[in-house]
Parts: sequence; structure tokens; C-alpha cells
Amino acid sequence: MHPALADITRRQFVARTIASGLAVAAAGGLRAAPAARAAEPSLADGTLQAFADTMIPGSPATITDLGLPIHPRAILGVDGRPGAVEADSLAAGRHPKIGFAALEPAFLADLEARALPLGGPFLELDWDRRVQACLAGLDFGNPARTLWEAAAAIPFVAFCAAAVAPAQRADRASGYRVMGLPGEAPNGYKRASYRRKLARSRTTTGNLP
Repeated sequence: MHPALADITRRQFVARTIASGLAVAAAGGLRAAPAARAAEPSLADGTLQAFADTMIPGSPATITDLGLPIHPRAILGVDGRPGAVEADSLAAGRHPKIGFAALEPAFLADLEARALPLGGPFLELDWDRRVQACLAGLDFGNPARTLWEAAAAIPFVAFCAAAVAPAQRADRASGYRVMGLPGEAPNGYKRASYRRKLARSRTTTGNLP
């Protein structure tokens, strides 16, 4: 086997392992969130945030739900509501339980290789060209598609599952607020009661309606 093909195979294996970890994160959340960083986002940070903004776009913001900084060019603001960047997609991808760090350099290299012919680094592209680069990366003809699948899963887990939110509640997770989900409630919801009498009637066939 050619070394390059072997390398892709290894990356695909790691990517599928990451996908399994993301499924676990979606089910239960990554409770131990990484510590906040005071440093401004690096170019790699901004590029990953820009990618997350392309997957689930959002409104301009300077900090995430965890209070982490957002690169000033990451969010293009094509949606008026919070998106994956504000929901801490970057922190989710960097979480040690996810393991995306093993794939990050290869993914960023492929991302930039597709962005440069469109006008420059991914972080500097406009919305349409970012979308064009991502469509090319996620195309079934791309041998590195598995890398992209792993990368694309992270924004959705961060946004839809509040994976690294300090608490999986709407008041602490912007993704839940956008989707209209109240989130966890240790003491239940007062207006969501199941204290109703069970129906004892039968249909003509004996089956419940």
C-alpha cells in the first residue's frame, strides 16, 4: 500500500473513532469543560471557528458561552441568532475526550488547499466561497472526506447537544435557546406534568388509538 493511502486509512480510522466519541458527547455532554484561555484566538483557532460558522452560521459575537474569545473574522453574521461558534465549537473540538487534535493539522491543510484557489485563506473568504470550499471538502469524491465528516460533526454536537456548556440549560447554552429547548431540569418542569388519568377505553379492534 502506498504510504499516502495508508496515512489516509489511519486518519479515517481516527475520524470514525472521533465520530463515536461525539455520539457519546451528544448523549451525555462533556461535563468537564476545558479551562478558559486568556490568549486571543490564533490563526488556526479562527479558521476552525470560521469553519464552524459555515456549518451552523450565527450572529457576530466576541465571546463564546464559556467566555472564550472569538476571532474577529470568524463569524460572518449571515444569521441573526447565535451559531456554533458562540456555542463553543472550538472548545468541543479541542476537548481531550473528543481527540480531534490528532486530525486537526490534516483537516486544516485540506481546508486551506481548497480555499486558496477561491481567493485566499479560508478565514478571509466571504460566505459564498466558504460554502464552496466546504462543499468540495465534503464531496464524496474527496479521499479525505472522513476528515471533513469528523470536523463537521463537532459544531453540531456543540450547538445541538450543548456538549461543553457549563450546564445543559437554555440560560447557559445558546444552541438550546435558538432551538427553543429548555434543557435539563433536576427538579422537573412545573408546567410539564404527566399527572393524567390513563384512558381505559377500547376501540372496536381492541387497539389503542
